[in-house]
Amino acid sequence: MKKWFSLCSCFLLVFMMALPVSARDGGRDHLRPMMLENLIKDKNSKARILWYDLSANLFNLDTPEKVKDIVAKTADANFDTIILDIKNSTGYTAYNSRLAPHISTSTIPNYQGYPANYDLLQTVIDEAKKYNIKVHAAINVFSEGSTTYQEGPAYEHPEWQSVLYQSVRQVKNNNGATFNLSGTNITRNTNYLVMYTRDAYEVSPANRWGAEVQVVDGIITKISDQSTTGEPALDIPENGYVLSGHGTARQWILGNLSVGDEIEVNSEAQLIPASEAPGHSTFVNPINKDVQNYELGIIEELVQNYELDGIVLDRARYNNVNADFSDLSRDKFEEYIGQQIESWPADIFTIDHENGDKLVPGVHYKKWIEWRAKNIQSFFKKAENLIHEINEDVYFSTYVGAWYSDYYSEGVNWASQTYKPEYSWASEDYHKTGYAETLDFIMTGTYFEDITKEEAIANNRPEVYSVEGSAELAMEAVNSATFVYGSLYLNQYKDRPEVFREAIRMDLEKTHGIMIFDLIYLELFDWWHIVKEELAEPQITPHHIPALLQLVRDNKLED
Repeated sequence: MKKWFSLCSCFLLVFMMALPVSARDGGRDHLRPMMLENLIKDKNSKARILWYDLSANLFNLDTPEKVKDIVAKTADANFDTIILDIKNSTGYTAYNSRLAPHISTSTIPNYQGYPANYDLLQTVIDEAKKYNIKVHAAINVFSEGSTTYQEGPAYEHPEWQSVLYQSVRQVKNNNGATFNLSGTNITRNTNYLVMYTRDAYEVSPANRWGAEVQVVDGIITKISDQSTTGEPALDIPENGYVLSGHGTARQWILGNLSVGDEIEVNSEAQLIPASEAPGHSTFVNPINKDVQNYELGIIEELVQNYELDGIVLDRARYNNVNADFSDLSRDKFEEYIGQQIESWPADIFTIDHENGDKLVPGVHYKKWIEWRAKNIQSFFKKAENLIHEINEDVYFSTYVGAWYSDYYSEGVNWASQTYKPEYSWASEDYHKTGYAETLDFIMTGTYFEDITKEEAIANNRPEVYSVEGSAELAMEAVNSATFVYGSLYLNQYKDRPEVFREAIRMDLEKTHGIMIFDLIYLELFDWWHIVKEELAEPQITPHHIPALLQLVRDNKLED
């Protein structure tokens, strides 16, 4: 079957090239959907991809000997492609870049001890060649720093940072002194001010390197500077909470609060830089020209300097629905709609603090959603053109969440331009922002614990919140513009190996192949044998079939 399909596809390519141009184009437009839809049923033509996450596997791959062992296991488990995460969300790399900082230069605690100038990318490429395994380099694109540790390229270039319009909770004392609350019942990281409540803890869980405030009925009853006194953590009162501050938050507590002060916590909408937003990753503005040149420069040096089989874009998106509200974005959006915004940012949306910080769309909301997706589409076009101008044999792909109905909030439309979504947030022209036509293949995260649609419904979830349902939605949205590979997050199946097997089989049945995320869980759970057994039959990855790849690449974006 494998040999027949390859011969058939080659014959098909020769036949199509022999047609007149007009007939050839029309024939390909008809032939591509037919071929890709039928390909799903071909059990011998399925992708088998394993992702190596950089942060999770940092010290499992930090020597050539360890890489040798892992790549051998990868080959034995019948994978034919490695996606190597080589630039993670902090903006640091595990190859020697002329543009981006090497991960060994970071002061982030979890990265300490990584060998200086160690080129993980070249090491993996060298080892993978022994098994004829292809290596694709994955780069986190618009995430360029660690918010937790305030470090990375986004901090070297603060003007790159995305500006967010979002609800901010502020702690305020009776003298008017304020400090932004980082979150409730979360880990207290560097410079965080965290509220701990009785419904989660009886005693503050934070370490001693900070100051804490006990609040009862809105009145401060106790202040403890644990970092200097070594006092135990404060008890959390039934009718109150504890505020715990580190770094700048600790200094604010000690400089502004006293026992007996009245204190309140309010919410208000603010424009804040990404470095002050909740979350671990600091995002940059995708339309900033310096940002784009930097990211494209990294892609260029990878394709030029390494014998790579592919480039994968990860986090090629906005932070979330709250980004980007910089002056640059306002100017460019006004150009896009051909008029000035009367009330900024209220004409995009407002935040209803009385109803759980609910987002209330403004008059330009749908057009704003469309414009952001158009910006990401534009970057994908630039990246694809750059890669294939340098080396047309390098594959271009991306990795996204399969929850299409919600992914607009990231400023991304990974569907085909031919797919017209019927959602309340979608403008009439939203479908024109799809970027599937730029891709040689797409990996969609079918990240759900329920395998079948029936299981999801039985658990009071929408049917698309299952591996089966999300895979079908991905196929529908991409609409045969390119190959779709369902992806699985193994940690969702911890202690349930047979459910993991079912998930593999479902993605293989419903899409053109599978990507396993991530290597670390195959190691931790010792599940190599499961993958080996499920992928035992000889197969060919669809985008490795030249004629089919040519059909996909001929399907270009419409301007």
